[in-house]
Amino acid sequence: MKRLRQWLWPRHADAAPLRLGQRRIYVLPTKAGVMYAVTLLLMLIGSINYNLSLGYALTFLLAGLGIVAIVQSFRNLSGLQLAPARHVPGFAGERIHFGIALVSERPRASLQLQCAGGPPLLSHVDTHNSVSLAVPALQRGWQAMPRLTIASTWPLGLIRAWSYARFEERCLVYPTPAQAAPAHVASGGLGQRMQPDEPDDFFGLRAHRPTDLLQHVAWKASARLDEQLLSKQFATEQGDALHFDLAQTPGATLEEKLSLLTRRVLDAHAARQTYSLRLSSQIIAPAAGSEHLHACLQALALYA
Repeated sequence: MKRLRQWLWPRHADAAPLRLGQRRIYVLPTKAGVMYAVTLLLMLIGSINYNLSLGYALTFLLAGLGIVAIVQSFRNLSGLQLAPARHVPGFAGERIHFGIALVSERPRASLQLQCAGGPPLLSHVDTHNSVSLAVPALQRGWQAMPRLTIASTWPLGLIRAWSYARFEERCLVYPTPAQAAPAHVASGGLGQRMQPDEPDDFFGLRAHRPTDLLQHVAWKASARLDEQLLSKQFATEQGDALHFDLAQTPGATLEEKLSLLTRRVLDAHAARQTYSLRLSSQIIAPAAGSEHLHACLQALALYA
């Protein structure tokens, strides 16, 4: 039995692209197919008992239709090529998405794709399609792509043809962000706000922020603009960047701290603020933008 399982469901990874052939496709009747076969058997028995010529003709006609359904269900998968595509990271407790590219020399109808643990996805293939399969994200870090099942009951729903694929692919899972982050108090350098009585050298003007002091609002310059406030910017001002440090983050466990840092990073990105991140000896310099966000989230996800 163990050798049979290894032959049916091999544990080794498949090389991409994977082409489905005769040795990779399995065919069995569905529940409707079993009922269809039982009905044909009863029709055959009745035709024999009552010597019904039309009964024989109808029975063999429907039996031939069932055989055609077997062949067509098999052909709907035969020759189809599968390959990994772009993966979409996600947060722990939610779902990540593994991409699969489907390549075919002819149209394929009603293909059902599903990764183990995820919901099925119905897809039609013309010549080249890409689908995204959702999988529950169990914990932060790298998560391997589970076994992929591709099946079809086309055209009559009497026969189910299916195959398996296992690719050496993985997707990144970010820590679960906290529901709300407490007020961040920056310390030393980045994120530190200047005191009102500190001597500043005027550097220029910038758009007003809700956290700016009233003493720094450029009222005369703002009066020249309609419905727009400007604030003075000083050469010694360091309030343009926030600094997030794991050692200074509250939390009873490491996961709670990483969750809180994830929330702070997301909030800073949403506010279009410049921020840096320090995880023990790993330091990510102050920056902003999507690439910086991904770098910070990746560092949080892989921190050990």
